[in-house]
Amino acid sequence: MNHNKIGVGILVLTTLLVGMVLIPAVSAQEEKDYSVTAEEAFKHASANMISFIAADAPGFENWTGASVDPKPVELYDINGQKLFYQFSVYKEKKLIGTIDIYANKTLGHSFNDITFDPEPYKVAEAMKKSKEIAKKNYPTGEIKSTKMVVYSYPKIGAMTAVKDKSGVEHRIFVDAYTLDEVQDKPVTETEPGVWSMYEMKLKSGVEENLKEWEKSSQFTESIEQAATNKGVNINAAVTEENIEKLSGDAAIKSITSGDIYVPHLGQETEYYCVPTSIRMLCMYFNDPNPAPSQTSIYNYLDGVPDDGLSYDDIEEWVEDKWDKTPTVRTSALYNIDAVTEIDNGRPFFSMISGHCRLCRGYLYQDGYFHLHINDPWPVGSSGQVRYECTYGGPEVGRVYVR
Repeated sequence: MNHNKIGVGILVLTTLLVGMVLIPAVSAQEEKDYSVTAEEAFKHASANMISFIAADAPGFENWTGASVDPKPVELYDINGQKLFYQFSVYKEKKLIGTIDIYANKTLGHSFNDITFDPEPYKVAEAMKKSKEIAKKNYPTGEIKSTKMVVYSYPKIGAMTAVKDKSGVEHRIFVDAYTLDEVQDKPVTETEPGVWSMYEMKLKSGVEENLKEWEKSSQFTESIEQAATNKGVNINAAVTEENIEKLSGDAAIKSITSGDIYVPHLGQETEYYCVPTSIRMLCMYFNDPNPAPSQTSIYNYLDGVPDDGLSYDDIEEWVEDKWDKTPTVRTSALYNIDAVTEIDNGRPFFSMISGHCRLCRGYLYQDGYFHLHINDPWPVGSSGQVRYECTYGGPEVGRVYVR
């Protein structure tokens, strides 16, 4: 986990989000009423993928021939409620992407993100280790459940709930990539922790979110109907012939996008997300050349091992090394600002609670705006690239480099 010192304003927001985890937002009956089936989510995943391919969105140039596996991984929130159906996308039997569809209609627009060439994570190993730690720490306790969870978006792990002999329930988290135990505590300015994406999504309000879900459902139905009219099976591999049939259909909404090629890198330690994001921009600006290592960037900014870096550290690097003046935004996360930065050739730092990524582009389609993200997580990988919907999204701050 990245121990980013995220600043007072963001810390307050993060603390509020974590605190909300303790308050059930909907009753058990409402959860049942508004839950989404895997079959329904599959239709949404297929429709979104086809729409991006047919509209020739950046990044999907080689996705012709891809198909969505109808059997998703079910990912839960740390509050115990189902959060995502994560669908795998294959082309010629090779995993080329994943699509996360929300598992409850109260969470708003169905589509969260699509990741390119995802790094596989260790489901069985993480669940096994989580149970082992629970049994070791509470030998007389009763294990209630073990689930795969999004414990601190985009981080995925296993969560074991165990009730000790006094009746108190505890949660044991193990990261599904590193297999390291993650402490069950709120994110703070200098320490890692866990936070609930489910509760964050409910900030927009259940009523408003249900309207957004209905819009995404209508969009899916329109894609399905267009495909049916032209003899295309949207559940099968997307052939070039079928894409040609659908490309001119009114159901396939045109896309407005901007994209900058920035090399994507994976962070070398759990607390190197800021140095890695800085290094990506060093490679983009070709300054310094050659680009300094993640460790040298961390040391230059007086990083202390196991602690992350802050907004101030990013600004110090930008001003000292690139002679630019950054603008920090912690709450005014307007889509138009992202367009302005990218259209002017300026990738920017995109912050979520406890983590830093780099935004390299945007995509707008059918009323929804997506950020094109270079994410340095997970540790030891080459990083991951995704489109992430901004509606109810996880961003809490940005640093623009001007």
